[in-house]
Amino acid sequence: MGEAPQPQRRLSWPALSPDHDSVPDAADPEGTWRAGAAQREPAGSEAPPSFDWLFRDPRRWAPQHGPAGREPPPAPAPLPLPRPAEPAGPPAAAPEAAGRRARLGAVAREILETVLLALLVFLAVRASIQHYRVDGSSMAPTLEDGEFLLVNSLAYSRVDVAALARWVPGWEPGPPAERYLFGGPQRGDIVVFHHPSGVHRDLVKRVIGLPGETVEIRQGTVYIDGRALVEPYLAGGEPAVGDMAPVRIPADAYFVMGDNRNHSQDSRVLGPIPADRIVGKALITWWPRDRFGPAPNETPRFAAAEAPAPE
Repeated sequence: MGEAPQPQRRLSWPALSPDHDSVPDAADPEGTWRAGAAQREPAGSEAPPSFDWLFRDPRRWAPQHGPAGREPPPAPAPLPLPRPAEPAGPPAAAPEAAGRRARLGAVAREILETVLLALLVFLAVRASIQHYRVDGSSMAPTLEDGEFLLVNSLAYSRVDVAALARWVPGWEPGPPAERYLFGGPQRGDIVVFHHPSGVHRDLVKRVIGLPGETVEIRQGTVYIDGRALVEPYLAGGEPAVGDMAPVRIPADAYFVMGDNRNHSQDSRVLGPIPADRIVGKALITWWPRDRFGPAPNETPRFAAAEAPAPE
């Protein structure tokens, strides 16, 4: 059926230590580790060898143990005693001086920030608002000689959309290449512009005709594309006289005239004013004091269409 069971083999203990000659005896004068230790029996004996050599080896002693056994633990350190409270007295001068310096530093910082903010506001206003003095009577009675104006130089700001389109893929803005940010000059606006001849002189007039329109004057009355223009800002002044043949205003130019039509050098003499020569729009009149207020930018209106003459 199967093989006969074999008798169980007898196990023998391996030698767990080197020869006694290779391991020196450990110093143990009091016999702490040697007491009761059995000697290793010769090879071939039935009893297992003794483990006494493990305890005699000083390399296997625990770090906290010495040859005399476990050392006593160190005595606990004494607890620190609470310091006696110092008697209350007047506050030290150093913290008070430090607080005073901190307050002075905060005040100085606020003053510096206020000055810088005021400077930035001044520069921004100076870049957008310009100061002019009316010289002459070409705009009387609307603007008198010696009257002071504040002119908004950003009112007619323009941007080159063609240049911007080069940075935006797929955008074709089309003509015109330059466009107004806030809208161009409107009919009735009082504007300041550089003299078209190039002399260093600025003029102030009112916008009458826009680009592409035809301006004509008959017996002092202005006609835009054949329709009479009603101008309420001329009331109280000298009645306008004179005639002018029809003039076609080119693109990107404006026809300007003074409110004192009989004593004004304007587009009737200078021609239409290019848009790039216009400085800005009159914003406020601030001197004389009794004339302080918004600039008199007043929009004219067209008269009713004339009925056709009967045949």
